[in-house]
Amino acid sequence: MPPPRISHRPAPAGTPLRTLTQPVKKILFCFLLATGAVSAARATIIVGSEVGYLFDDEEAYYTGRLGLELRALPAGSHQLEVEAGYTETLIAGGDARLLPVTLNYRFVSEGSGALGYYAGLGAGLARAHVDGYSINGPVQLRDESFAAQAFAGIEYRLTPLVALTAGLRYIWVDKVTLASTPVEIGDDVAVSLGLRFKF
Repeated sequence: MPPPRISHRPAPAGTPLRTLTQPVKKILFCFLLATGAVSAARATIIVGSEVGYLFDDEEAYYTGRLGLELRALPAGSHQLEVEAGYTETLIAGGDARLLPVTLNYRFVSEGSGALGYYAGLGAGLARAHVDGYSINGPVQLRDESFAAQAFAGIEYRLTPLVALTAGLRYIWVDKVTLASTPVEIGDDVAVSLGLRFKF
């Protein structure tokens, strides 16, 4: 997944760096409005977190999610969620932090007994924060790009409201532009363990 090393050049003075702030605020604002509206109708709110391992990057990958159960059926439930991830990696030869934020659809089956499965997909934006070097010294570079993912796994319900999860995740991030240079980020696969709570 790490792309070839490139030579960083500092952005010209006064050049604005794009940030993820406004897109993420819009995603979260719309989701929180939906959460409030559905909560008023006494829908189930779901909170989850996972710790994973990226095989290509050989780094930890952390995620947290806030979701709503849109519809519960005997076979399972349909859920909509906002998820944020975090990992440290190498981008263009520099130390980098990657923060994907996606809107996901998730189906969770009832399964048999305490054991069930889940599967879903999502899309959103990923922010790359790279610490690089130039002939003038250290530079900090920022950009964001499209991100998509698919995931599946199993969950073991400890109680009706708490479950352990284990699964696989495929995540892909489009190229970013750092110091006017397009840089590939690419894809990776993670294995993860987590907890899920219903409220």
